[in-house]
Amino acid sequence: MTAATLLAPSPSLAAAAGCRGESFLPELRAAGKMEAVTAAAAKVVNGEGRFYRIDKEGLEPSYLLGTMHLGDPRILRLPAPVETAFEESDRLVIETTDILDQMKLAGAIFADPSLTTLPDGQTLDDYLDPAEKAALERMLSAKGVPLQAVERLQPWFLSSGFMLPACLTQAEGGVPVVLDTRLAVLAREDEKPVEGLETAIEQLKTMAAIPIKEQMDGFVAMLSAEDKLEDVFETMIELYLGEHVSSIIPAIEAAVPEGGMMVGAGEGYNSFEEKVITDRNLRMAERLGPYLSQGSTFVAVGALHLPGEKGLVALLRERGYRLTRVPAPPVAVKSAAPATPADKGSQPADGESDATAAGDHPETQAGDTKK
Repeated sequence: MTAATLLAPSPSLAAAAGCRGESFLPELRAAGKMEAVTAAAAKVVNGEGRFYRIDKEGLEPSYLLGTMHLGDPRILRLPAPVETAFEESDRLVIETTDILDQMKLAGAIFADPSLTTLPDGQTLDDYLDPAEKAALERMLSAKGVPLQAVERLQPWFLSSGFMLPACLTQAEGGVPVVLDTRLAVLAREDEKPVEGLETAIEQLKTMAAIPIKEQMDGFVAMLSAEDKLEDVFETMIELYLGEHVSSIIPAIEAAVPEGGMMVGAGEGYNSFEEKVITDRNLRMAERLGPYLSQGSTFVAVGALHLPGEKGLVALLRERGYRLTRVPAPPVAVKSAAPATPADKGSQPADGESDATAAGDHPETQAGDTKK
């Protein structure tokens, strides 16, 4: 779930008003667990930062923004350096433009049922014990969905569409109000081209390639943590806005130890990480080449694609680009009412900021963070 939130936009990830859990970070600090979280995060190359300038001799600068695919107003507000870079860039590149066309997205989902449904003759009943089935029925009932309507869906697909806090709802008009789609709307209003690095079919194939057992492990872990989902999201948002990207998974794992693969642990996570993150990083880095070679390109992809030895920051450096981290502190928002794609203003509203950075990290500084 953590990876999906920062990696692949889901039609159900637009935030409703009042969508706010309680961060796990104070609890982790009080229990003395944040030192281990910080130590784990510190081992990750390029683990701090969500915004980078990309330079190469003879080219206008380009930029790389790590996003979080949620519609929380704190995420939608662009920090000043990000807004300036976005406005000055000639084009926008996101993970997939298919998310902007709901008919096309639906067509991709239904074009090959094997990508989203269980093998013939199998249902979720074949994998869930009675307690797990009861938890699933309870969550579905709260959303007005009978189990029979979804019992043949693959666990990854069911998780992305249904197993989210009630405060995360479908946006009006079909297209989810998340940072990536908001940027795409603004770019098109300014008559800038919007390009995609993947197709929806490619993303579906990536998720469906995860063995069913590993999908089910993550799904069951999510069921076991159903009462903590809003707090999971709030913790993720706090760390993301604080630019502590590599702290997200170890923090959630420490706070929700029963979360298993959902939070980056468990037997199947390594293969999950390889398929959903690493393999896609390699594909994205390769396909970014023609856009970056033109200069003045603004790239926005899920934040978990940035860090690590095989993250986009490292891969682009290997391709001869100079990436420099640019601090992108959170912008104050006045209320929890969600912004809309048509709202181009990204200046802070009057009032105190709702966004706080994690307190167990040093202040971020400008400059290259290559280790």
